Amino acid sequence: MTDQPQAGHGGGWRNALKAPFDWIDSGLDWFERSALILCVAGMATVTVGNVIARNLLGFSLQFANDVAQMLLVMVTFLGIGIGARHARHIRVSALHDLLPHLGQKILLVIVSFTTAWLLFSLADFAWNYAGAVQRTCRVLPEAVDLGLFSLPVGGMPLAAGIVATLVGIALAGHLIRLISEGGARLLDRFDGTQRQLMVLAALVVLALLAWGIFTVFIGMVEARSGQCRVTSSTGFPVYLNYMVVPLGFLFGGIQFFLAGVRNLISPENYLSWYQKDEYEEEGVDPGMTGGFDPEEDAAEERDRG
Repeated sequence: MTDQPQAGHGGGWRNALKAPFDWIDSGLDWFERSALILCVAGMATVTVGNVIARNLLGFSLQFANDVAQMLLVMVTFLGIGIGARHARHIRVSALHDLLPHLGQKILLVIVSFTTAWLLFSLADFAWNYAGAVQRTCRVLPEAVDLGLFSLPVGGMPLAAGIVATLVGIALAGHLIRLISEGGARLLDRFDGTQRQLMVLAALVVLALLAWGIFTVFIGMVEARSGQCRVTSSTGFPVYLNYMVVPLGFLFGGIQFFLAGVRNLISPENYLSWYQKDEYEEEGVDPGMTGGFDPEEDAAEERDRG
């Protein structure tokens, strides 16, 4: 009689612990995917446009090289989190495959937390390097006056800034998810020409929204203060592009940290928060399923029963 309440309490504790990590992981995933799509599309547009202008119009786009380089850096380092989340990184599993289930779990926990520590260390190194390149240049204001109080933006402590950035990115990712799911449900109500018109209208709205955000950002860049090292053609502060590097390492470290946590609280072995440690079938991407594992949830229900 005493074992059943304890099992139920343990299952509830695991589910309660999973919820915030699942929220963070899902939000980061949606944000990173959207950012990578935009960066790849922008890089292709700028590169192809520059080729067309050079060969057909007789001149090159002055900003094309700088923009393509910046977008390439963003794609490279923002892709770390996506690769880790879907376990697409190179992994030597010879020793792992020889171990029993418990030994594999212990090894996965050690490797996950060690890799997370390494990526967090690289993020710290990249942050310090970007700070050295920044010099006295400042784009964000020291504080934003909200009337009743001032919110320290540029002068925010590093730890608080990291937490605020992660929460903001996760919220942005979930907002993108809600818009995507709501748009898909709305499109299901139409067909034919009406559906195409709705898609076109949505693209126009998104383009206007993106242009508005870009305009605000460019305004902040133009109003920067201090001594800034900028790119030759766009006048864009170089350190802002370097800031993407620690952000990418941070995303990757978070994914490996989540993998370690998932292995600690779950009976199964995991390579990431969603990706089970198993040889997947061809054409199946377990990382795309989202949510909790039904088999694991069923096992936990049996434990509680």
